Formats: sequence, C-alpha cells, structure tokens
Amino acid sequence: MLEGILEITSPAPASIHPAVICHPHPLFGGNMHNNVVRAARNALVDNGFACLRFNFRGTGASWGTHGNGVDEVEDVLAAVDFVEATPKIDRNGLVLAGYSFGCWVGLKAIASDPRPQGLIGISPPVDSYDFDFLKHEKRPKLLIAGDRDFVCSKRAFLELLDQIPEPKHGVIIPGADHFHIGHEETIIKEIKSFLQKFQFDTA
Repeated sequence: MLEGILEITSPAPASIHPAVICHPHPLFGGNMHNNVVRAARNALVDNGFACLRFNFRGTGASWGTHGNGVDEVEDVLAAVDFVEATPKIDRNGLVLAGYSFGCWVGLKAIASDPRPQGLIGISPPVDSYDFDFLKHEKRPKLLIAGDRDFVCSKRAFLELLDQIPEPKHGVIIPGADHFHIGHEETIIKEIKSFLQKFQFDTA
C-alpha cells in the first residue's frame, strides 16, 4: 500500500485531467512533500488537474522497502492506475511529472505505457542514470534543470535534449542547483507554459 495525496482544484471542472508526480531519492530524504514536488503540484492543480503525489515504497507511510529504482516502477504504474480510476477523470490528458530520482523512475516506468500524454522531468539525473529510453519518446516533453546541478550537468542535459525527438522543450534555470531552493516559481511558470502550449490545462 502506498501513501499519497490526491488534490483537485475547487470548483472542479466537469472533466479533469489526471497528473502523477514522482518524488526524489528516498534514501536522501526525498518524499512527496519536497519543495520541487510541491511546486509541480501547484502548477498542475492551478491548471485544473487531479494531482496525485505519492511516496515510493518504504517512504513515509508507504509499505515495503526501497527497491533501487526497479520495484519503484511498479509504484509509478500503480499510481497511474489509481488516479485514472478517480471519478470524472479524462484519461486522455494524463501528465506524469518526476523530479530527480522520480524523473528517472517515472519516465522509465511509462516509456512503454501509452496512457500519459505529457511528460515533465525536473533535474533528470543524467550523470548517474541511463535515459536512453527517452530517445524514441514522441510525446510532448518538458525537461528542466539548473545550471549548477551536480547530478544533471549542463553538458549532459543538453546532450540528452539533443538526442530526444520533438515535441520537446528544455529549460536551464540560471543559478539553480539540484534542490531549486528559491527557484520554485520559475518551475511553476515553466510547467504552466508547457501545459498551456500543449493544451493540457483544464482550468
């Protein structure tokens, strides 16, 4: 059983797009209350999404033990199943977002799952993990990183961005490191712009 929070804007629109957000590495203090996760949540809820934040196995009140990014794939798919089962959900507009470890696990989990229509990756840890699965990803993608990120170097980030197909949008936030403290509003603005550009917003 996974611990999570499902939030829906009020008043709720007649048809609601679902969103799932995956948090950073739990062995380094990551959980669904992280500042970047909350920034993504704010952008999505403000745009009318039913937004699910959840804790990976072994984190917070979620059952189980950390699975080194392997077992967590099942957690992501379970979260997508759950939010899609919510009443009034428009399954055609599902967005999946992930930050750091959650970006890697989340985007990897849905690489062969057609349900998410939009993908958001914040600080993809390209210096530590393989993101080859994105090289054939044709769904709309937003990737965000700071120019001082120690697990997502600017060089590796730009190389990844160059290798993945359109539609895509990459953002490098000046002065931001991996934790994005003080840059949350920029993340919110970029996510909202992405949602509106690809007509995912329902607000």
